[in-house]
Amino acid sequence: MDDPVAGSDLGESICIGCGLCCDGTLLSHLAVSDESDLGMPLRAMGVELIAVAEPPVFELPCPAVEHGTCTIHHLHRPRACCQFECSLSRAVLDGEIDPDAARAVIARTLEVRAAVGDGQSPRTDLDQLLDRHFRASIHQ
Repeated sequence: MDDPVAGSDLGESICIGCGLCCDGTLLSHLAVSDESDLGMPLRAMGVELIAVAEPPVFELPCPAVEHGTCTIHHLHRPRACCQFECSLSRAVLDGEIDPDAARAVIARTLEVRAAVGDGQSPRTDLDQLLDRHFRASIHQ
């Protein structure tokens, strides 16, 4: 299988094939405004809101993400999904890093995540990459 984030044929979007914001790597939960914001596709996939949270949230990984790509993007996804932008994506849009270099960062991050999962690298290696390239916009 081809690496989904490696080729420049994906246009300017580095999000397709990344999915770090959806798969539980970057975030543990996603806030929604209410049940209607969650949407029918995610409800049909069994997603349940944690209603005691304010605002309500659901736990990630999102069941709609496959190989770093949202399978319900064309249907209905929560507003937070539409509005979220990681630091790396913002840097591409601002012209601070070119899309191919950003895809290389994503590929490296996915490699390190796999190495952490296999016990070959410490979690701190992954956290450093996430903090440096993806989380700065979250902490602002």
